[in-house]
Amino acid sequence: MTDSPQDLAASCTSFAADIRPKFTDEDVEHMNDMVGMDLNDYTTVRDNADLILSRLKSTTNPMPPTPWPPEWIECFQQWIDNGKQP
Repeated sequence: MTDSPQDLAASCTSFAADIRPKFTDEDVEHMNDMVGMDLNDYTTVRDNADLILSRLKSTTNPMPPTPWPPEWIECFQQWIDNGKQP
């Protein structure tokens, strides 16, 4: 039995385990070069979570360079909703 996208998103509660691994080295380098945002850094991602989420959801200017699948975006949303735990 496989987890549904809702089940996967509900389990997204940790930056270290669930969010950071979704950012590739290319994503981290691109965001650092473009706007000085270090996606490796929990505090930076936590403090910019709403901006990051809006860019992840954007169809015209997505972030990171390679758009995330919907279940990853839902995971990020769940991480925010669950209190943005490290």
